[in-house]
Amino acid sequence: MTALRLMIDGVLLPEGEAPVIPLDDGFVRGDGVFEGMRLYDHVPRTLDAHLDRMERSAAGVSIPFDRAQMRSEITAISDAATHGDSALRSMLSRGGLRVHREEPLIPEAPDGWVIHPVDHRVTPLLIGAKTLSYAANMQAARLAAAAGANTALFVEADSRTVLECPVASLVWFEGNDVCAPPLSAGVLDSITRRLLAEVTDLHIRTRTLDELGDADGALVISTVVESRTVREVQGVCTYDLGNARVAEIAAALHEASRSGDPDRARSVPV
Repeated sequence: MTALRLMIDGVLLPEGEAPVIPLDDGFVRGDGVFEGMRLYDHVPRTLDAHLDRMERSAAGVSIPFDRAQMRSEITAISDAATHGDSALRSMLSRGGLRVHREEPLIPEAPDGWVIHPVDHRVTPLLIGAKTLSYAANMQAARLAAAAGANTALFVEADSRTVLECPVASLVWFEGNDVCAPPLSAGVLDSITRRLLAEVTDLHIRTRTLDELGDADGALVISTVVESRTVREVQGVCTYDLGNARVAEIAAALHEASRSGDPDRARSVPV
C-alpha cells in the first residue's frame, strides 16, 4: 500500500507531504490515548463503540475529549482514505493534538499464527485505558518476532495466568465453549470481543499458560485483523488448524465485522 492518508488537527495533508507534528508532552512522553479502527469501503466498523472507549480512556487519564470533533475528523479521513479497506489509527495527545493515520492491513495467515508468551504485569493506573504508552507492547512484539512468532501473549508474571496479546485479544476453545479471561485481570475491553459475544456465548474463565495446552484451539482477535487462527503457543502446545468449531467462530466473526450494523458491540462481557 502506498500514499496512505494523514490528518493533523482536522487538516488532511496532501498525498506525499511530510507531516510536521508539534512535540507536546503527549508525544514526547506517550501521554495520550488512541483507537485503532478498521475501514470497510471507507466506513469505520463500530465507530460509536470506538468513540465510547476513547472517551473512557481520555477520562481515565484526565484528557478533555470532544466527541463530535473526533467523529467529524474520523469520518472525513475515512472518506478520503486511499484504500477503502484499510486500518485507521486515531490519536489524541495531552496537549490536544489530534492525529489520524491510515495504515495497511495485516496479511492473512493461512498457516495459522504462532504466539510467544511474555511475562508481564498490568499497570493498575492504566487499566481500561488505551493509551499511547505502548513501549511494553512494542517490546513484547519485538521479542515475539525474534522468536519467530507472529505476536506475543502477555502472561501475568506471578500467577502465570493468560492475559492478552500486545495489540489484540486472545480467546480459546474448551470443546464448543469459546473462552476469554476476565476484564478484571486488566485486559483491554476489546470491541471485537464484544462483537464475538454477540455471535456466540462467551465463557469468562481464568487459565494459566500451561492450561492453554488443554484447550482445543485459539484465536487472536482484534478490530484490524478480525481473527487469526493460532497454530502454536511456543513452549506450550500446537493446535489442529482443522478444528471445525474454531473455523465456525472465525467465519461468524468475519460476517459480523462486515455487517455494517452500527449498534453492534455495545454489550460489555465482564
